[in-house]
Amino acid sequence: MKYRRLLSAFFFSLIPMLAQAEYRVFVLKISTSAKPSEGQDASENTEPAFRLVESTLDPEQYRAFYPVAADETITYIDTWRCYGRTGGMKPLCPNPKGQIPSEENPGP
Repeated sequence: MKYRRLLSAFFFSLIPMLAQAEYRVFVLKISTSAKPSEGQDASENTEPAFRLVESTLDPEQYRAFYPVAADETITYIDTWRCYGRTGGMKPLCPNPKGQIPSEENPGP
């Protein structure tokens, strides 16, 4: 009976060491629809303006958490998994694929 308790205590002490935190980073493209102004020709500026944002929120969560204009669309570009915690304002882990360089200040 003593061995059973000792063995149970040993396994319960290992559980916190085996648990690891992880999170997912998303690269979101937030673009505005290009509408020509009154004095501007429609053929001059047809490319929509956009910005890339690295976030731990997916597109739906990002729109609910941050203010996004009604004419802006959020498109998912890339994602990867990171190990560890994000507490203490730690920076997000870099993209292991190396496709999109990390910005100095990715937040809006």
